[in-house]
Amino acid sequence: MVKKTFKVLAVIIYFWVTPVFAGSATFYYSDGPWSGKVIDSETKEPIEGVVVLAVWQKVYATPAGDSSYFFFFLEVLTDKEGKFFIPKFRAVNVIPVIRRIEGPVFTIFKPVYTAFSDSAYNYFNKYSPDSPLRTDRDTIAESFKKGVVVELFKLKTREERIEGLHEALPLGEVSDEKMPALLNLINTERKRLGLDPIHIKR
Repeated sequence: MVKKTFKVLAVIIYFWVTPVFAGSATFYYSDGPWSGKVIDSETKEPIEGVVVLAVWQKVYATPAGDSSYFFFFLEVLTDKEGKFFIPKFRAVNVIPVIRRIEGPVFTIFKPVYTAFSDSAYNYFNKYSPDSPLRTDRDTIAESFKKGVVVELFKLKTREERIEGLHEALPLGEVSDEKMPALLNLINTERKRLGLDPIHIKR
């Protein structure tokens, strides 16, 4: 009787779990590399010391749908020629409950300039409505593989610079210890503007 009950329970669990997890998990992730150049939109000169942050997320499958959480990050700075390089990223998904690994999502920032990200409202709507990068995350990531050129727009007023700081923070659960260079530049700009530093604990 116990064995029969166990078999019935196993069948129920199998048919409940299978639609959620089976056939959907990605056990190996490999992508990149990504590279590009950051320039001033007016002078077309390269900008040195710009932070380029790449963030990956892990997507969990649940009965209620997918839920995403921070997985990994890489931060680099542009050189004297405004160039940056993010090496090929590989990860092994050893936890079957993780459906897939997504990314990277990019955030690009330097004080006095508007921040770039796929969700930066000001960058695309106010400063660059015709940007070829105004598209979905996957297409942006593909563009960065081809050696993209990103133009940053210099902010003229204190109000613009304060507004730009709100878009410099990446989306998702990225805490301050995971983006030290970006947070340092954000707080440098906040200090210049007479604002208190921020610390992100997520």
